[in-house]
Amino acid sequence: MATDYDAPRRLADDDLDADSLEGLRSQEKQSDEMDDNGDEVETFDIPTQDVTREEIDVAVVPKRSDEFTCGSCFIVQSRKRLSHEEPDGTLICMDCA
Repeated sequence: MATDYDAPRRLADDDLDADSLEGLRSQEKQSDEMDDNGDEVETFDIPTQDVTREEIDVAVVPKRSDEFTCGSCFIVQSRKRLSHEEPDGTLICMDCA
């Protein structure tokens, strides 16, 4: 028997009338009954630290011989991730291929 893997799957315990109009209306009524008071909003304070003068030290490592830079996403990747080389010499990774 052929299996359609694109078809939506249903579990045995799924409510069969959940997709029916009555089922959707009952779900909508249940969601309206939530205790939601729009006047009570929690405040969130953004930190006021000034980080503009802060320096970040990052160790920059040169590209190794077994790495390449993808010409599409510009990420340095291992040669194992190389998909193909464009006619103009641009190297493309597997994710961008």
